Amino acid sequence: MPTLNFTHFSGAVPRYTGYTLEQTDGVLYLVPKSLAVRRYDPFKDTDSLLLDVVQAGAVVANCEPFLDYCLAHKILPLQDVDFWRYGDFFTAQPDDARPILDALLAFVGKYGLPMWEPITTTYPARYAQRCMVLHTAQDDSTTHLLVYEAARRACAPTGAVPACTLALTLLDFYLRFMEGIGGPQFPIRNAEWMMGYGQEKTPELYAQVYDLTTCINLAYVQFSAGEGKAIRQCKNCGKFFISTDRRSEYCSPNCRGAYNSKMTRKRVKERKEKEQAKI
Repeated sequence: MPTLNFTHFSGAVPRYTGYTLEQTDGVLYLVPKSLAVRRYDPFKDTDSLLLDVVQAGAVVANCEPFLDYCLAHKILPLQDVDFWRYGDFFTAQPDDARPILDALLAFVGKYGLPMWEPITTTYPARYAQRCMVLHTAQDDSTTHLLVYEAARRACAPTGAVPACTLALTLLDFYLRFMEGIGGPQFPIRNAEWMMGYGQEKTPELYAQVYDLTTCINLAYVQFSAGEGKAIRQCKNCGKFFISTDRRSEYCSPNCRGAYNSKMTRKRVKERKEKEQAKI
């Protein structure tokens, strides 16, 4: 069987002129300011897209109040529908939610909103021990499910998405791309597929994609499989960067030198403190 090249992706994803935050029935939503929409192609700069996805997801993953809120309400796994059962973190703790909201608004301002689809993910690896001892409560009530589905249908014409849903979506991308949670499975939806032949008579697969979530999945598959690149976080400054070496720990030689100098100063200080303690 001949090799099939998955290299020809183009996107037609909607992006509105602006987005605002609106609260309805105790839930905070990201809402397009105007229904005037322009379509764009996220595949024109996949490296920047993936870095922005990971950066926004990292803000969610590092927001202790958000994750503590979810653990306190025994939300395991993390599901957006449970914010209709226990209350929305973004309206319950608006001050703590501000860093996430700022990251979400910056992201949607650049890339638009994905479609509102139910999202289920998990906690960052550092929460594994706390999750193991967490016993979820048994609740047979289905009222919140009905309210959740009604809200989804109501938002379909406007393109609005709850802040909690987008936060969990970006967290899920971050965990899959950076911590390998969920395995190498990337759902593909809302795409038109076409076959063609290149100059070498090798079958080629073309895709026109209409969904931001699918664009991100395809971008990551192409990114990681095509040239063996990886997204890394600098050990010194914390910046996310693209590397062709999965062992890379620093975004630049300057950061490597700064980190080594910092560690040297730390070791010298610790040695002096030990010597002083012996006197």
